[in-house]
Amino acid sequence: MKILITGASSGIGRELAKQLVKDGHAVWGVARRENLLNDLKKELGDLFFYTAGDVSMENEALKIAEEMKRNNFSPDIVFLAAGVYLDRINKEFDYEIFRKTIDINLYGSLNFVQAFLPAFLERGAGQFIALSSVAALKPTFRSISYPPSKAALGIAFRGFDLIYRNKNIIFSTIYLGPVATEIWNARKSFIVASKKYTASAIKKVMRTKKSVYYIPFWSTLISRSGFLPDSWYAALIKLFQ
Repeated sequence: MKILITGASSGIGRELAKQLVKDGHAVWGVARRENLLNDLKKELGDLFFYTAGDVSMENEALKIAEEMKRNNFSPDIVFLAAGVYLDRINKEFDYEIFRKTIDINLYGSLNFVQAFLPAFLERGAGQFIALSSVAALKPTFRSISYPPSKAALGIAFRGFDLIYRNKNIIFSTIYLGPVATEIWNARKSFIVASKKYTASAIKKVMRTKKSVYYIPFWSTLISRSGFLPDSWYAALIKLFQ
């Protein structure tokens, strides 16, 4: 298969690119930091391609789609892993940080839906996979902007899936629990998954094509249950950070 990954320079996106290339798939990576993409190219070789760009810019997403088309790289799957967590423990609300988080985490994915959905519809097949978070389900002390950005992304993709699944265009949403990445900044513990485990689990999403996934299943259970008051849940999550 041919797979596009945004946020490919670090974290889960980078690990997923490595595993998919190892499995024999062709991967096109997108991220802002060209030096990290170039390092990944040197590591992965001929099956990895990349473009450096800002996913939050609509015109850049369209240019990337055109570049891929010129190079006969028509993705079967668009995996949207680009994301930021900017306002950690701020004492005051920062509107600019809120807006930037929404631009990257929400519009940074929708820009690529706009860029590739027409080709998928013309072909009659394709899959978009969005990386959301259990932070979309409950507020925390760490951020005001991150949870709503991921909540909006998840509900948008679930809506897309209702509309387009009968056209064989699949929209899958992954709600991630704690993962050992820079964004989570989580302490090592039995509930914090590794990037390698998480990327391996994500590959199953590409095969089963369900609409909604929770990874890891058990560590996301408490977020999904809804029985804890927000203040209790936020205090509990703090123990693992």
